[in-house]
Amino acid sequence: MFFSEKRNQFKSFSRRSVLILLLKMGLLSSIVYKLYDIQILNSKKYKTLSENNRINLKVINPTRGLIYDRNNKIVATNYVTYELFIIPEQVDDIGLVFKNLSKIIEIPFKQRKKVLKLSKQLREFEMIKITDNLSWSQLEKIELNLLELPGVHLLPYNKRYYPQSHYFSHIVGYTSQPSEKDMELPYISSMPTLEIGKTGVEKFFNKQLIGIPGRREVEVSSIGKEIREVSRIESKKGNEIKISLDLDLQKIIYEQIKNKKSASVVVMNVNSGEIVGMLSVPNYDPNKLINKPNAEYWKNILENTLAPLTNRAIQGLYAPGSTFKIVVALAALEKKLINKDTEFYCNGKIEFGDRIFHCWKTEGHGKVNLIKGIKESCDCYFYEVSNIVGVDNISKMAKKFGFGETTKIELPSENIGIVPSKKWKKDNLKENWYKGETLIFGIGQGYILSTPLQLAKMTSIIANGGYEVNPTLLTKKDLNTKDKNIGLNSENIKLIRDAMKKVVNEVYGTAFSSRSNPDNYIFSGKTGTSQVKKITIEERESDDFRKKEIEWKNKDHALFVGYMPSEEPKYSISIIVEHGGSGSSTAAPIAKEIFNAIHRLRI
Repeated sequence: MFFSEKRNQFKSFSRRSVLILLLKMGLLSSIVYKLYDIQILNSKKYKTLSENNRINLKVINPTRGLIYDRNNKIVATNYVTYELFIIPEQVDDIGLVFKNLSKIIEIPFKQRKKVLKLSKQLREFEMIKITDNLSWSQLEKIELNLLELPGVHLLPYNKRYYPQSHYFSHIVGYTSQPSEKDMELPYISSMPTLEIGKTGVEKFFNKQLIGIPGRREVEVSSIGKEIREVSRIESKKGNEIKISLDLDLQKIIYEQIKNKKSASVVVMNVNSGEIVGMLSVPNYDPNKLINKPNAEYWKNILENTLAPLTNRAIQGLYAPGSTFKIVVALAALEKKLINKDTEFYCNGKIEFGDRIFHCWKTEGHGKVNLIKGIKESCDCYFYEVSNIVGVDNISKMAKKFGFGETTKIELPSENIGIVPSKKWKKDNLKENWYKGETLIFGIGQGYILSTPLQLAKMTSIIANGGYEVNPTLLTKKDLNTKDKNIGLNSENIKLIRDAMKKVVNEVYGTAFSSRSNPDNYIFSGKTGTSQVKKITIEERESDDFRKKEIEWKNKDHALFVGYMPSEEPKYSISIIVEHGGSGSSTAAPIAKEIFNAIHRLRI
């Protein structure tokens, strides 16, 4: 028994000893391998690291991704330019270097002073930029004279360029140096010198376009001089972005509105929501904003009272005028408060309380039903309808069409507009709603404000039969996919579409003079005139008012919304010409030319 217990104890001790021995051998092997790695395999690297930690990490900025139109035509690209730097520690007499350099290129005194000041403040062997965006002739002259320019270095740099700047400035945007706030973004923080998108698609898709930075491990001396490159990981170019706009159509739109002081156009696929055309004037040249010297150009842009940096298509806020009568009519039809045969008499004005509300047609339209009310845009008819349906029902219908909220298009700083209601007025103005305000609301005036893009969305929903559609600047594979139905009676939508067809294609329709050639195609639409100045009775009866001989800033805005072709709609359009006067005489003819181009180009 005694010997048996001893044997068991010995076996247990032996197993523990073996386990401990194996553990020690494993640890020893790990230490031996690490020593082998440090002293033999990577001896040079660790020797360099051990010498006062003289390894610096330097970021390699990635190349920004390109932007194309829907047909793969480049609208934003890069080109290699050169920047000129100086390392003060490599120069015996920095003043002499500047003197020799000034014989080759012009360097403003202010810039020389700045470089001299920085040379006394920065760390040793740190580069100071003298100038950038050198021309080829400047580059050649500097290269030929580098021996006389000690400490001067030329470094390549990718610069953004917009070959179609006039047609895409507000949509694509531009790049510039990041601000302090931009540097808080994780994908930018490590690249303080990298230019990033500041507006438009460039800003919205910054993360995708920027790419992934690379890095260099460099050995530097104790005074900061770079000795050699230890390791290198290349950067990865940013993703390419293909937007839905069509360059050829953009050019045609530009030709149609370039002579207007301020205007915007949106063209949209009624089913997919793809924006194939979007342009706003006045515009700007992004190439002049990103290239120096640009102080004078910036000054002109910022002092221009027409605000060229504003993308009116998504940021401009306008009373929709008579284009909004479509929404009012549907609000009444859906509530069964009117039908297509409901008539009101228009004698040019109606009295409501102690006020008189005028129709645009002084002598009146006579008996008016729904179709005639839209076709001839009778204000008195819609005063009556809006009074019956009420402000809150109109407001609810407007929100079904997307008014009062962003469309979520891939652009920054989109405005939401205003859709008034009794609650809205109480919350925002601390006032009660007055019934007379409903009449003004019923013809798209008063508190309501919308963007041209919201009007294009409204028109698309009518054109596609009442389905939700979300505007996008990205191309889609399936252009005919429809979203959910917004819940309108299909017969009511057909009534509105019938009326919009007559607006353009029948005598007395407000856009009849802008009709297309019916042998090719026909389009439908609705004109609008948005009043910007309150008109007194005296002005209304004056000769100047009747002749429209009034100052530009006091003229009405001209609007048109429509779609083509009438029977199987594919594209909607929204046009606003600020202070353009009448929608029928100013905006509708522009729509005709753009639709003709779409038909001709087979977009």
